[in-house]
Amino acid sequence: MTDLPLDPDREPAHDQTPLLTVRPRRIAIYASIGAVAVVAVGVFVAIKLRSSDTGVFFRTSDALSMVGLGLLFAGGLMLTARPRLRADSAGLRVRNIVGEKFVAWAVIQRIAFPPGSVWAQLELADDEVMSVMAIQGMDKQRAVDALREVRALHDRYAPPPTRLERLPLPPEDPNRPLGRLEIIDRQKAAQGGGKKRRR
Repeated sequence: MTDLPLDPDREPAHDQTPLLTVRPRRIAIYASIGAVAVVAVGVFVAIKLRSSDTGVFFRTSDALSMVGLGLLFAGGLMLTARPRLRADSAGLRVRNIVGEKFVAWAVIQRIAFPPGSVWAQLELADDEVMSVMAIQGMDKQRAVDALREVRALHDRYAPPPTRLERLPLPPEDPNRPLGRLEIIDRQKAAQGGGKKRRR
C-alpha cells in the first residue's frame, strides 16, 4: 500500500472508485416535500394575485416574482439534502451544505457520533473536528450501518498509529550561561527560600 499524505487537502493519485457512498435519507424526503409545497404556494399566490378584484393591479412580473421566490426558497430547502460522503482507498470526501473536502485516512483518528449530536463527526489528528452531515441521527439504523462501514474502512486503510518515543535529554552543560529565572531560583535557594523563621 502506498504512503498516504498527511495533508488532508491534497488528493493522491490513485483509483478513486468509491467503496462507499452515504447520503441522508429522511432529510432528503422532508426537503423534497417542503420544496414542492413552497413552490405550490408560490404558484397559488401568484394566480390569486392576478385574478383578485381588490382594486390593486398586479402585473405578470409580480406574479412571476412570487413564483421565483417560491423556487428560491425551495432551492434553499433542497440544500439540506445535498450532504454526501464518499469513501475510497485514500480517504473520505465529505460534502456538507456547500463544497467538498478530501480527508486522508492518515489524519483521521476517529469517526464519532457523540451523544446528543445531530450527525457524525471526524476527529482529526490536529484536534480539529469535522461534521459529516451525510450520516444523520434521524436516519437511525441506516446511520448506524453507515457509521460501522466507514469505521471498517478506516480500520482497513488507515496506517497504524506511530508511537513517538521520547529521546533522552542531552546532559546539561555546566558551563552554559544561566537564564534569568534560574539565577533568581538559585539566589532564593541560597537565602533559604527568602523566608525567615519566626521564633
